[in-house]
Amino acid sequence: MKKKLLLIGGGHAHLYVIKKLQEEAIDAEVSVISPSEHQYYSGMFSGFMEGLYEFEKIRIHIPTLAKKANVTFIKGAALSIDAEAKVVLTEKGDIVPYDVLSIDIGSYTGGIDVPGVRQHALRIKPTYRIEEVVSKLWDADEPVVVGGGAAGIEMALSLHAKRRSEDAPVTLVTQSTLLAGETEKATSKIQEIAKEKGLRVYEHEKVSNVTSSHVITAGGKQIAYDELLWLTGPKAPGIFQTSKLPVDPQGYLLVEDTLQVREYPAIFAAGDCASIKGFPKLPKSGVIAVRQSKVLWDNIKSFIKGEDGTRFQPKQSYLSILSTGNREGLLLYSNLSFHHHLSWKLKNKIDRKFVETYK
Repeated sequence: MKKKLLLIGGGHAHLYVIKKLQEEAIDAEVSVISPSEHQYYSGMFSGFMEGLYEFEKIRIHIPTLAKKANVTFIKGAALSIDAEAKVVLTEKGDIVPYDVLSIDIGSYTGGIDVPGVRQHALRIKPTYRIEEVVSKLWDADEPVVVGGGAAGIEMALSLHAKRRSEDAPVTLVTQSTLLAGETEKATSKIQEIAKEKGLRVYEHEKVSNVTSSHVITAGGKQIAYDELLWLTGPKAPGIFQTSKLPVDPQGYLLVEDTLQVREYPAIFAAGDCASIKGFPKLPKSGVIAVRQSKVLWDNIKSFIKGEDGTRFQPKQSYLSILSTGNREGLLLYSNLSFHHHLSWKLKNKIDRKFVETYK
């Protein structure tokens, strides 16, 4: 009897697995669970915000991809995992059995427990919200973005470029400096870019409260808005703690460098939802999930065959390109930073190629 391989989520690594299943059959019945029929590619969200991409160009239809790979698509959200009984419970009450489980569901938005955020702020996770969020921000008179990481900066600068309005610039608020996790050189460069482009930036302003019309900071500033986008970094999905699976101190599923849970080796995970033991500072970034894809695929196949897997070895540095609006990009790699139209062209080429691979 064939084993049952269940994929939860349609993230970067799972798209790769499904694509490989089109090319190479394995001795298993494969299903994928996702709450949306589409996987939205976050790398192109800034370009979509700026109006450079059509909506259909930034998403992948999972059932079409799955059908070509003889994978069953199940529309739904996983609520909990029983690792002993090897079943997954969905929000519809369905109980889905598995022999091998892989999880690639990304992360949630952090900081939403700040008073007023849940009621008043826009969020792009789950990512199928992106079209509605962008539409509201395009129509806003006083848009404010909270979050000084790569995502917040990209979305603020792209919206600013789309509006092309000096009378009502986009406002960006961050509790630290811009790109606080990067080098001082990178922070200094993005500060310079934001200033040149006319983005209104409040650094070192921690948001303490959000009303229906103002962002209120711990420093006493009251920043008016009519649409507020909340992009304050990642937060672990709650399913792992609910399911009593091993997690790191932040609540992310803890896996070995084989991408397996030590206590339950039939459970794999990749991307932002997981934390690799020994590499706690690995960034929550799509590029990591892409790098993990081949290891995940190889190790799932090896596990089904009863063979040993390979190990994921993170690199010291990863190439990162931030869209800064007007078809310009800031390329960051190790201590290198380069702001130019050529950087955006490279990003555009990489992003389009990724999506087209799975169309």
